[in-house]
Amino acid sequence: MKKLLYAILIFCAAGLTVMLITDTSYLISAFRTVWMRGNADVTINDYQVQPTKTIQASKPQPWKLHDQYNRVALSDSILKYHKEKESIAFLIVKDGQLLTEKYFNEGSETHLSCIWSITKTYTSLLLLKAVEDGLIAGIEDPVKKYIPELNLEQQDTLTLRHLASMSAGLYWDEWSHKPQSLITKLNFYGNLEKFTIKDMYAIGEPGKVQHYNSGSTQMLGIALKRVLGKKSISDYLSEKIWQPLGFEHDGLYVLDSKKQENEKTFGGIVSTARNVSKLGQLILNKGVWNDKQILSEADMQLIQTIPYNNTTYTFGLWTGLYEGSRFYYQSGFGGQLCITFPKYNIVITRLGHKTSPRTNLEDVKPDTYELIAEALRIVQESGL
Repeated sequence: MKKLLYAILIFCAAGLTVMLITDTSYLISAFRTVWMRGNADVTINDYQVQPTKTIQASKPQPWKLHDQYNRVALSDSILKYHKEKESIAFLIVKDGQLLTEKYFNEGSETHLSCIWSITKTYTSLLLLKAVEDGLIAGIEDPVKKYIPELNLEQQDTLTLRHLASMSAGLYWDEWSHKPQSLITKLNFYGNLEKFTIKDMYAIGEPGKVQHYNSGSTQMLGIALKRVLGKKSISDYLSEKIWQPLGFEHDGLYVLDSKKQENEKTFGGIVSTARNVSKLGQLILNKGVWNDKQILSEADMQLIQTIPYNNTTYTFGLWTGLYEGSRFYYQSGFGGQLCITFPKYNIVITRLGHKTSPRTNLEDVKPDTYELIAEALRIVQESGL
């Protein structure tokens, strides 16, 4: 028995040594978070076993319920969608009031789940707030100004705006979720600052090609963290967005590790569907909340303008057309969605476990069309 135990210890020590040498020790965290819990990939509940920091709410402002609240039943087709895609929440806000609010499976008004890359919208907006606060000179600043140790071929031309607009010209593969893929490493590496600076390299000229890149948003997080000094990104988010908008519930920000405490600015926010809907409404309100300008009109125009040679991505936001009219949406892994449709003055939020497949990562998510169609049907049948 002692010999067996000794052999196991030697095997484990040897395995750990190999991981350290090959820089794959992050797989231990991946194993504990994902595979040991019986999952094949990351989920909206992974935060439950990960280090987090609280995003503090204060003086909650509950949504006003529309006088037609939940009066129109969901269609059979959308109920089938929610069942197949394992939705946990589906909300429609019309004219600033909650029109439809449905929860499925473990979902509820107070249920927290990871909203994944919807986080990118928050990161981009915080960058604009940092400019407003004088912490950053402007979004056209070179990234090198804030991350001087960055060593890229295009370091003199790569700007903060390029990073936030998914047009950085940096190598990235968002598709592969294999154990040694970039996205797996980004999800579980214990020092995201080190990883992001070390593992990103130039493959093209910034501003030439739209290419979805989670590493770019994490790089934005590094710049933001450095200009904030002793204040954490979580606290800054609470101060600039969470509390001014009266989010009803505290949120969480997933960290890379307890030691480094780098917020996962590419996809680490944990929130509720009611909270998520408020940022969609802020975009619809052109940055105004309760008669107060939270984000400037210029900033709101910026995030709704397609830059460079992009087709479906603006500045922290996705965009598409529905029957010829422009809509904007925040999007996260597994089908997390918050859609803002100015023409109809509606916000649609869907959170859940699965999503419809697509063959091109830069295409508009097909789920958006199905959810918009259902929302417009409910609005029409509500007589609005």
